[in-house]
Amino acid sequence: MMENCKLSIRNITKQYKNAGARFAALDGVSVDIEAGEFLSVLGPSGCGKTTLLRIIAGLLSPDEGQILLDGKDITNAPPSERSLGIVFQNYALFENMTVFDNVSYAAKLKAKREKSATVADVKARTAELLGELGIADLAKKYPSALSGGQMQRVAIARTLILNPEIMLFDEPMSALDIATRIQLRAVIKNIQKKFGTTMIYITHDQEEAFAMSDRIMVMEKAKISQIDTPRAIVSYPANEYVKSFVVDNLRAKIESVSAVLEY
Repeated sequence: MMENCKLSIRNITKQYKNAGARFAALDGVSVDIEAGEFLSVLGPSGCGKTTLLRIIAGLLSPDEGQILLDGKDITNAPPSERSLGIVFQNYALFENMTVFDNVSYAAKLKAKREKSATVADVKARTAELLGELGIADLAKKYPSALSGGQMQRVAIARTLILNPEIMLFDEPMSALDIATRIQLRAVIKNIQKKFGTTMIYITHDQEEAFAMSDRIMVMEKAKISQIDTPRAIVSYPANEYVKSFVVDNLRAKIESVSAVLEY
């Protein structure tokens, strides 16, 4: 285990049944994630990355293996006891609540339950977060009046207000246009730097992973193909799959953009 390890995933295995046959969604996956690190889990649909995120979050139980948070075994702990926050692709906002109430709702419940803050404290923190994410002017609006990018910022604020030790992102930008995605990348990276939050980011987009990550974990068919820095993966792909799926695809995207700019 690394010296500054925040989350340790040890030999996680998960199988499903399909038409009576069993198949592996995860096959002995192990990785240590450093405190404050931004780790992207990159791979195509069906490789196991979302299953891994759901197991980390406590929404799904592994067949084998352990999840350790700061050295404590949380494999069987309920989601509410894991100090993790999740940002989903579909935003999952309350349509009958304003932006302000969407962000403050869970924090108010937590403050009341734990007697850790007053309602005034929660309201002040909500207003602060909306300002930091550039959506203070949307406080009184409802989700139906927001763009996809605005809704995702609200979802991020709602997660941040609970002060999670780790933030999990489940392909949060796959439905957004490229301009909005670039803006949100900057928002998420600024959050990581400001709060020192450990982040695990699920994506199938090579460009997104390389633009944001400290390290990238490339997955193929329930297994890890390579874990390394973006530079090392480009320079030294571990096998032909990594070269084809990651490096070649990334270069093709760069060449495509260059061709458009030259035209």
